[in-house]
Amino acid sequence: MPPATGPAKNNRTLLIVLGAVGGVLVLLCGLCAIVGMFAGEEKPATLPATSRVAERPADTAGSPAPEPTTLAPTTLAPTTPAAPPSPVAAPTVTMPNLVGENAAVAEDKLRALGFTKVQFGSQDKNDTLVILPANWTVTKQSAKAGRKVSPDTLIVLTCTKEG
Repeated sequence: MPPATGPAKNNRTLLIVLGAVGGVLVLLCGLCAIVGMFAGEEKPATLPATSRVAERPADTAGSPAPEPTTLAPTTLAPTTPAAPPSPVAAPTVTMPNLVGENAAVAEDKLRALGFTKVQFGSQDKNDTLVILPANWTVTKQSAKAGRKVSPDTLIVLTCTKEG
C-alpha cells in the first residue's frame, strides 16, 4: 500500500491527534476520580436548587396553572461514622517450653498455636544469622513457658548450631 498523501494523510493525522487528546482527557478524569476518593476531606452534601410545580387539584380544570416554586439549596450535615465496636479481650495462648527443640519444629509448633510473629536469634559467635532453622536448636525463648501470651506477640527464639 503506498504511503498516504494529501487529504488522506491529513485525515490520518487528525485522527491520531484526536485519539491522543481523548486519551489524555480520559486519563485526567481517572486521576481526578482517584484523587477525589483519597482526598479525605468530608464536605457537606448540597442538594441543587430545583423547580417544582404544585399539583393541580382535579376540580380546578379551568383555572390558570400555578407559578413554579423554586426551592433553595439544602445543605446536609456530614455523617459521622459509627462508633467502633467495643474492644473484645484478645485470646491468649499458653506458651510451650521450646528449649532443646529443633528451631524449625519449634516454629511449626508456635504457628500451629496461632503465633504470627516468630523470629530467630543466634547465640553463637561464628554463626550470627539463623538462615535455615532446621540446622539450629532453641536455647532460650522470649516468653516464658506456661505464660499466657497473645498470638500477635513477637516471640524470639535464641538458637545455637553448636552442640
